[in-house]
Amino acid sequence: MDSNEPSSAPTTSSSTFETIRPYSQSPWPIWSVSALFLASSIFPASPATPPIMMRLGFSAIYGGAGYVLHAGDAHNGSGISTAWSLTYLLLNARKSFRRPFSAGPVALTTATLASSALYGAEYFLLQGEDQTEKTP
Repeated sequence: MDSNEPSSAPTTSSSTFETIRPYSQSPWPIWSVSALFLASSIFPASPATPPIMMRLGFSAIYGGAGYVLHAGDAHNGSGISTAWSLTYLLLNARKSFRRPFSAGPVALTTATLASSALYGAEYFLLQGEDQTEKTP
């Protein structure tokens, strides 16, 4: 095989990225997180749960990020999702894992962590691949 020919065997990272890519450009994961935050607003605030207005605010922001993704702007939609997910984690992750454990705050934090990982991979890793492919 000539050294100038690309190898036909997929690398592990590219096959992982190909698996993640459709989900990281879809609005459905962040809309699910938005729905979870909206549904959690019917429960009263506790020491481990964020205030109701914060949950409603994050629900609206995640809904807006899903709209941006739905409109076809994967770069900005994933950036909004990542930034606000990391903001939520910075403000509330530690409180949600304090004893006594409650399923609601842990579910919000886990869903937000998964969202930040999914859309963060799109924003920081996969968008960079697109830029290197476009340059000659």
